[in-house]
Amino acid sequence: MGQYHKVYNIDKKVMINAHGINNGLKLVEQIGHDHSTSTALFLLLANSNGRGGGDVEDHYLIGSWAGDRIVIQGDYSEESDQGYISESEREGYRDISAFVNELLNITMGVTA
Repeated sequence: MGQYHKVYNIDKKVMINAHGINNGLKLVEQIGHDHSTSTALFLLLANSNGRGGGDVEDHYLIGSWAGDRIVIQGDYSEESDQGYISESEREGYRDISAFVNELLNITMGVTA
């Protein structure tokens, strides 16, 4: 079966479910391709887009997580894991996967 991972922004109380951005949930399924969770994180964390060649089309989410505390937590996580977020805490997080998927589609030139 395998362990499923989600991305949590502790400061904004939002999360990304990889299925919501057309990725698998296993860690290895979320890296190494253009439309990936790792690509989304890079865009969300970039703090200076639009100031030079090679930057991407502007989008309100680009850089919006710069400086925030981020945890990528699997469903086999334990309280002793660094950055652990309990199930009761995670219930208060808002899923922004659809918005992140839109960001990736725009950035990667995917049309509907």
